[in-house]
Amino acid sequence: MLPSAAWQKVLAGAAATASSSAPPPNWNITHLFGPSLSSSASIFFASDTNYSHQVTQPWTRHAAPSFVATIQPATVGDVQNIVKIAAAHKIPFLTTGGGHGLSIQMAQVKAGLQIDLQNFQSVRFDPATELVTVGGAVKFQQLIAPLYSAGYQFPLGTAYCVGVVGSTLGAGVSANQGYMGLLIDLLEEVQLVTSDGGLVTASRTQNEDLFWALRGAGANFGIVTAATYRVPRAVNRGLVTNVNYLFPSAKKAGAVWKYLAGLDQGMAERMALNIATFPGGEGVERSLVVNVNYAGPLSEAAPHLAAISALKPLRTEVLEDVAWPDVFRTSYFGVEDTKACSRNQHVNMRSVGAKSTPDVETILAFLEEMERFSEDHPDLLAALVIHRFATQKVLDAADDENPGAYPHRDLKMHIQLEIEAKSNKKDKVMDEFLDAARQNFTKASGYDTPVVYVNFAHGDEGPAAWYGKKNLGKLAKLKKDWDPKGLFSFYDAVASEKLIKEDM
Repeated sequence: MLPSAAWQKVLAGAAATASSSAPPPNWNITHLFGPSLSSSASIFFASDTNYSHQVTQPWTRHAAPSFVATIQPATVGDVQNIVKIAAAHKIPFLTTGGGHGLSIQMAQVKAGLQIDLQNFQSVRFDPATELVTVGGAVKFQQLIAPLYSAGYQFPLGTAYCVGVVGSTLGAGVSANQGYMGLLIDLLEEVQLVTSDGGLVTASRTQNEDLFWALRGAGANFGIVTAATYRVPRAVNRGLVTNVNYLFPSAKKAGAVWKYLAGLDQGMAERMALNIATFPGGEGVERSLVVNVNYAGPLSEAAPHLAAISALKPLRTEVLEDVAWPDVFRTSYFGVEDTKACSRNQHVNMRSVGAKSTPDVETILAFLEEMERFSEDHPDLLAALVIHRFATQKVLDAADDENPGAYPHRDLKMHIQLEIEAKSNKKDKVMDEFLDAARQNFTKASGYDTPVVYVNFAHGDEGPAAWYGKKNLGKLAKLKKDWDPKGLFSFYDAVASEKLIKEDM
């Protein structure tokens, strides 16, 4: 059910290559890069006492890369020069925008270089053209002020603190996608620093094939320093109905899972669900919270809420007229979940894309296994998180002439399996539990082969699961054209033409 032996060898080989290509200790990063940087650029070293406060930190430390230094470029020219010099000296590097990247492949970068785009946070919105241009490190929260007051709305990811460009390069799924489409459907143009240090524009009329690849497999082709999007007018003046339902026992909530399965046949385009298990205290069962947000007034949302309200939740919390920027800032029954926007956590994750809701037996069996796991390892916090987003506008955009490389437009549900720990001491135990659970959910996902949204991927599923088997040939050719040395291959790398042939 999971990647081929050939792809596993690629991962192992890439890790060895990354390790061997680390810069020797006597290389002077300041000497190499300093003369080619602008006066406003900065270099920080991992040995600096305040390093963690100066540079963008990762969301999770699980399988994190290691850096000897971080460069914060101040200009596009800085980025170009960094890429040229790093390539010339075979120094592996990763680029950080919002800092929410999640893939074990990043751990292949050992003693490498972080290119931190902190200085690229400009936001320019033009109401006359209804276009917004953002820098490579802009987060969703930074778009709120210039858009909301003007009567516009932008699809938020699964957290307001996520980077806009990083989310877009994988596709940009969101709670708004049913009526606004994916972020790649709104993307008009990107400014990209390529593997040779060049600067190109990619759009529907310039470098069209590259623009296609960037929208779904974008981390493989360069560094996006700026991106321009069409901005939709706000729906219902940007006001959302947000409802939370609390069920006292996740294991006994079979009716909730049946309700979820019923949505496979049709779900209102303005509706989205976020479902999560929450641990109870000693002797108290794990609870289940179902969050429903609807882009419209309560009177319009009520018919869509009736079925779940009839399941007799323990508590119901109705929040009317919530401004769209505040949807992911709201708490659940007074408890705010800050995990999505925290830093340097140790969160181990797997994700499964589903075309249909897994059968109730599979879900309940996992919950039973999770209870046993939690009893055996009380120091580990396990959870099941499900995002169920509508797909109407997503599917409509597939008919465009150049819809992008994202292959999973019929994906209806993101199933996330998470374990939070205090350190990496129990990674092996966590990996065994999560891998088994992922395999069981994959079998019940409605797909014949593994499918996962690349921005939620663990990094070992393989290119077919991330980018779709039918896209691999074209992506491999474009990778060879635009990144022949594989500089941008530390985040869910596109398969080479040779590997594709070996797997056929």
